[in-house]
Amino acid sequence: MPGRTWKGATPDRIARLREILLRRGAVEDKDLGNPHELWRVRIERVVFTAYRSGTVYCNGGALPELPFLYRTISETLGVD
Repeated sequence: MPGRTWKGATPDRIARLREILLRRGAVEDKDLGNPHELWRVRIERVVFTAYRSGTVYCNGGALPELPFLYRTISETLGVD
């Protein structure tokens, strides 16, 4: 499945999304190389990155539940 970007999310919704992904089993990257990143988590080879600008990006991949996660992210962030 291709990557996807969500823009215009509020900080509280981005924080809620981080918790959802961590509960799903995502592993948080501790060393962020980009000062614009809030957090970065991984589920297998799929990487989710949240930025201070309110953007969340997923690089995509072959994770079977990715379509479900994309819908969950859109609902949680309140953006498409």
